[in-house]
Amino acid sequence: MKRWHLLLLSLAPFYRAVVMARAAAYRRGLMSSARLPVPVVSVGNLTFGGTGKTPTVVALARDLVRRGVRPAVLTRGWGRRGGAPLVLMGAEQRVTVDESGDEPLELSQCLPGVPVVVDRDRARGGAEAVRLGAQVVVLDDGFQHLALERDLDLVLVDAGDPWGGGRMPPCGRLREPLSALVRASAVLVTKLPPGAGVVPEEVMEVVERFAPGLPVLASRLRVTRVRTPSGDESPRSLSGRRLFAFAGVGRPQGLADLLVEAGAELVGTRWFDDHHRYSARDLEQVAAAAAAADAVLVTTAKDAVKLPAEAPLWVVEAAVEPLAGTWDELWAVAGGSLAGAAAAPG
Repeated sequence: MKRWHLLLLSLAPFYRAVVMARAAAYRRGLMSSARLPVPVVSVGNLTFGGTGKTPTVVALARDLVRRGVRPAVLTRGWGRRGGAPLVLMGAEQRVTVDESGDEPLELSQCLPGVPVVVDRDRARGGAEAVRLGAQVVVLDDGFQHLALERDLDLVLVDAGDPWGGGRMPPCGRLREPLSALVRASAVLVTKLPPGAGVVPEEVMEVVERFAPGLPVLASRLRVTRVRTPSGDESPRSLSGRRLFAFAGVGRPQGLADLLVEAGAELVGTRWFDDHHRYSARDLEQVAAAAAAADAVLVTTAKDAVKLPAEAPLWVVEAAVEPLAGTWDELWAVAGGSLAGAAAAPG
């Protein structure tokens, strides 16, 4: 075992203790949480990356719009330079990844007309969202950000890797112990494979052990559009196509699974760290690898915002769909003002 890994192992108990002490401080009122005058929906997870938070935020915001509710998305903007609040109002806005972070740009492109407020201070950002007219605030990656109260705390669980090894770093990918599930309002299992009609037994057993009675919902991720240099294509364009995929996301195997499910022949991959900032050399290398394999170069929408618009590649856009076809069950979990807002006629 490498020395740096031994060092991380020795620090693991301290990391766990800090995480649990922080949560306990909020629970006991030693640290306070701000309350917005409108309902807040938090979309988060227990593991580091890869559960489909961004497409879930997009799906929920779109559903609220369809119901006649004005949402705003509140996000931190991981990796952005500068801490001042930023508001994105559509794909046409000229903002760089350095200014906003990659996920806010992707959210803004997917949600034209919906304000995307980028602010590390969630309470301040939430107040700005309300000032912009939001009737519901959708909090991206909010489960561990306890400084803002929420009306619905949704925890996402990736069906392909539910609990990140069941341990906290460095032995696993858990951000908090599984006992933190007691804070959740509901669990949404994401990325169920085709044909799967039930939540994996492993997920149900863990939820029942740590949060008995917690509602568990299920969803799938499907390709909705493929952007190519010659224009947009339907998901059918992937069927039978030789592809070389690259990405810098939390669990890149999810992209590989999605492409294979769409009927593509995945002949090669290159995975980068989550939120990776691509250099010209990176793009040259993956393009060369794709050419050598006689394959089309493909990546995610999150990665595409960090690449030149003229890059010779395909961009796969995907959407989260609840297994039952609607989000009614989720809004019903919240009750109160949020359920009333979500029930507004569209």
